[in-house]
Amino acid sequence: MTRAASLAVAAASIAALASRPSSREFLAKWSGISAPGGVWRMLAILLALVNLKNLPFVWHLRFFRAFTYQLYLQPTPIPPHALFQPIITSTRTPLLETDYNLHKSNSTYFSDMDISRTHLFTALIRNAIQKSSRLYGHKKNEAGGIQGVGATSGTRGKHMIALGGIACNFKHEILPYAKFEMWTRLLSWDRKWFYLVTHLVKPGVARPKAFSLQPWRRVKRAEEVDKEKLKGAIYATAIAKYVIKRGRITVAPEQALLDAEMVPVKPEGWVYKGGEAEAEAEAEAVMPEEMEKEEWSWDVIERERLKGLKFAENFAALDGLHDVFDGGRDGVLGEYADLLF
Repeated sequence: MTRAASLAVAAASIAALASRPSSREFLAKWSGISAPGGVWRMLAILLALVNLKNLPFVWHLRFFRAFTYQLYLQPTPIPPHALFQPIITSTRTPLLETDYNLHKSNSTYFSDMDISRTHLFTALIRNAIQKSSRLYGHKKNEAGGIQGVGATSGTRGKHMIALGGIACNFKHEILPYAKFEMWTRLLSWDRKWFYLVTHLVKPGVARPKAFSLQPWRRVKRAEEVDKEKLKGAIYATAIAKYVIKRGRITVAPEQALLDAEMVPVKPEGWVYKGGEAEAEAEAEAVMPEEMEKEEWSWDVIERERLKGLKFAENFAALDGLHDVFDGGRDGVLGEYADLLF
């Protein structure tokens, strides 16, 4: 039976049920629509249901669901070769997320990407978080502080993950209630920051060849998707940077990944032999799914890190924009309240 036929049968069944007096009486009593203000109550409930994602505290529920699942409930250990693989989260655009053009408001992209980045970053460093939690609960130093792991050993408090900045380039509009996917992956890191990139894309265009955290999923066999087709499916692309702190101490990204068992110990005296240009050329020839076949070494890791670093450095340079603020030295246009005050 086709989808249209199924919908027609369902609609006919609902209409037949609604035509029965007993059914109408039950629905009127259950919904309270016949009571004073009942129609407005039902409209309010309907509005809430079709905009469930935007109700108070729902963002917090989505965030903690992602964090808790990846940290405590994820059944599959993350393999180190998946360090640069993306994680996919999907959602839709309710009516309350649209602007006056009746497509997804630019400001709402950021709250959705919060959830996608939470899934990815928690999955990548969950081993480090769990180690830190165990040490926090059982080991204290002589000063009464909590012993850390790796470079932060002896410092007080738990690890704190903080978002340091985000930039987004918009390409195509997202219509109301249209489903879209967010593909978030680790792009690179430097001495302080992790850099994550998120692509918002049309669903079903990309065809993953494997799911490292969901090995039971069936993989669709299909031809290689054309790069131009993939690029045309992108709604927007964003880059964000994260820092890990333990008290006032910054946890170096390399140390955090080592604590998370996502990278091996760097060999003493190791130096990457390839330059940035060579790393870029080699990375183009090595697809992420092929990294599993290579020996997971610092040569492979550094090659991919340098590939993304050229974008991350341009993003980091935007920190200089803070210096542009002059406090109205040459005057201002005016001052206005946003709503009431």
